[in-house]
Amino acid sequence: MPSTEAQRTQGGQQPDNSPPTSKVILVMNHNRDSLDELTTALARQGFEVRIGESLAQSYRLAGEDQPDVVLLNPLVLCADGVELELLERMQKEDDPIPVILLVEDLAALADARNLAVPFRDFVLKPCSPAECVHRVELALQTRTRIRGLQSRARQLESQVSVDFKTGLTSELYMKRIMGLEWKRAQRHQNPLSLLLIDIDNFKGVNDTTEYAFGDEVLRRVADALKQNVRETDFAARFGGDEFCVLLPQTSPAEAVQTALRIRQRISGMTVQSANFERQVTVSIGVDSYDGRKASSVDQLRRHANRALHEAKRRGKNQVWLYSGSEQSAPESSATSELEQAD
Repeated sequence: MPSTEAQRTQGGQQPDNSPPTSKVILVMNHNRDSLDELTTALARQGFEVRIGESLAQSYRLAGEDQPDVVLLNPLVLCADGVELELLERMQKEDDPIPVILLVEDLAALADARNLAVPFRDFVLKPCSPAECVHRVELALQTRTRIRGLQSRARQLESQVSVDFKTGLTSELYMKRIMGLEWKRAQRHQNPLSLLLIDIDNFKGVNDTTEYAFGDEVLRRVADALKQNVRETDFAARFGGDEFCVLLPQTSPAEAVQTALRIRQRISGMTVQSANFERQVTVSIGVDSYDGRKASSVDQLRRHANRALHEAKRRGKNQVWLYSGSEQSAPESSATSELEQAD
């Protein structure tokens, strides 16, 4: 077996002028069996074969170029082992890498059952080069199909990530964003602020006009939110007349300034149609996480909801920053619906 640190070519493998479309096969031959016939067979099929004879070599090769398929001839195949951990670290959520295990017997697969790899296969040793090549080709076909399915899933997700009435982020997608941004704020100890926004007397608008006019009010409020937040912020609509804005890396003072700007922009706005005309105002509740003290995304929502309730209680068309002295507030639909997805 070659003893060089890592082989990029072996036997009859493709020369350096291989076409750029060549698929990269990473052979992690940690058990250092003689796999010359296998690697030669792969190269003759047009694959670019790279061989790692140790964990360090395999780690380096995987970092140099993302392999299309991994063949693992493990030194020790065990649960929570370093070899399986390396395979899991190589995986990307949107582009999984097929793994083919070379094993002594079926019993050896027991420890690989919980391997966090979307799809995997195995070949019993001593392995037939022709069978391995066939398994690699099948794995590549499977990867292509999975990529296609994921692309379609992303297209469908984008269709539900936008609220059809306002063009803001949808309720469903915002739930995911809040969870991700909360984890990021905790990890980096950055502030994170939340605005809960409610259109004042919106029920009266629907009761005294028509639903088409109410939809126009929602769109105008949504436009005001879009024009008064940064590209790094997230604005969403929840249910009827409720909105929220998530402000990453934003202190309480900055969040209040944003809320005041939104309130002022909307309070000077008149929505009119051929038959109706209404001046619109909003109430806004604000709470912030400082990135350090113990808290939770659920608590952030609850506090912002209590602040919103206080702004309503004090006469509406106001901004209120949570202080802890507010009266207990009933759960708004925005808060309760967010919690259902946790």
